[in-house]
Amino acid sequence: MTKDPLMYLARRDAYAAFLTASDAEGAVIWRRLEGRYDDKEAALAATRDSYAATQAAFNVVDVEGVGPVEQARALMEHLRAFHRLNEVPDAAWSAYTAARADFVTAARAFLARN
Repeated sequence: MTKDPLMYLARRDAYAAFLTASDAEGAVIWRRLEGRYDDKEAALAATRDSYAATQAAFNVVDVEGVGPVEQARALMEHLRAFHRLNEVPDAAWSAYTAARADFVTAARAFLARN
């Protein structure tokens, strides 16, 4: 069966958009925990916006139901857990980084097969 170049590009772009959104959300969490926002309202607005962007990007991956869905879900679970903390242990960031790497590896493998 021949690969569909449009599906490949759509999936690649969806995976990249999810990574970009999750990276941005991780940065917002980091800045919030470091106290880098001017006030609580600014931190809350940034958190809301980044959370919504990551969820929207995940939905594109999730709705198809194939590919690195489970890895994307695991990455989101790390981010969601960080939102409930006032301090994230270093080991948690390492686990997040590993989950991100797992998503990238699974996305690359799926794109290579399809």
